[in-house]
Amino acid sequence: MLKLHPRVWLSRRSPVRVANRRRRSRTAVLAGIVCVLFANVALGVAAERYPRIRDPFYGDKLVKLQAKLRKQREPSIVMLGSSRTGFAFHGLRIEERFRERGQHVVAFNFGIPASGPVTHNLYLKRLLRDGVKPSLLLVEVLPSMFVNSPSGPHERLFLFGDRLVHREIETTARYGLNAQDLRERWRGSTLFPWYGLRFQLLARVVPSWIPWQYRCDWSRGTDASGWGTPLRETVTDDERAAGLRQANAEYAALLHDWKPDGGAVAAFEDILRTCQSNGIPVRLIVLPESPSFQQMYTPQVRDRIDEYFARTCTMHGCGLINARNWLDEQMFTDGHHQLRRGAEAFSDRLAEQLLGGVP
Repeated sequence: MLKLHPRVWLSRRSPVRVANRRRRSRTAVLAGIVCVLFANVALGVAAERYPRIRDPFYGDKLVKLQAKLRKQREPSIVMLGSSRTGFAFHGLRIEERFRERGQHVVAFNFGIPASGPVTHNLYLKRLLRDGVKPSLLLVEVLPSMFVNSPSGPHERLFLFGDRLVHREIETTARYGLNAQDLRERWRGSTLFPWYGLRFQLLARVVPSWIPWQYRCDWSRGTDASGWGTPLRETVTDDERAAGLRQANAEYAALLHDWKPDGGAVAAFEDILRTCQSNGIPVRLIVLPESPSFQQMYTPQVRDRIDEYFARTCTMHGCGLINARNWLDEQMFTDGHHQLRRGAEAFSDRLAEQLLGGVP
């Protein structure tokens, strides 16, 4: 009879061998679960502490601004605004105009797409918490973002809870955004961050996989001063006309019978009070619009807009620069977003307005 060596015998499916395999399998599964839970918790905690994870629009620009301030240590001009500002405020060019007059400043563009007073108020308070106190704050006043509806400010369509840290939820909801929606989006992005923050994370690694409307890499693609360099130098007349039609679809109803009201106005006035209490000079900027774009306003609405911002400046002691008519039709892609030559012309003229007015 053939006798098996003990090592060969044990290599077969003996009870001891099966038990060891099961034990190792359970250990591996438990270790995997622990690792996944740890990674989930770690990402949720990190998202609360590091804005580049939760809100790359803010976080990426903050890193660039802090780098400039560490390097130059000059008085700073920071402009808060929408994508209009993002394409218009050419910080490096403004710095150059100041240097030509013997002055040195840091000029930084904090324009973020689809943002208005609620987001600007949020970002100003973040900047102050992050140790950035501008020597002069410029604030774009985009009339369409001052319109309120029964559902709240227009920004409710763009500002969600996954971009907020916990302490910002209630203060943001104070301006009319739905508190329950904000809490649910924040909770989902904190408890299940790999899913809740998937667009922010994928945009960091493989942005081309994400539809453009969900990408969060706007701020990462700007220059060192936050300017969103236009991808094209020119547009055709047909392309400009198509852009104007799109702008009309987005803005005409909001501007038809414009009346500032609700949470957007409260957030805007909170910005001015915050600056007053922190000793930060403020200038409001009405950005250029093409003649075709301005046809969406009636003369009465245009006067109402100008009167409101002038009155607000008188009440809060801030300056107002009305640049609505500074540029002609050919300087825009769609009547309100500027081409490079538009941004250069606007920034040169704005620098002239600001020279001597930076503490």
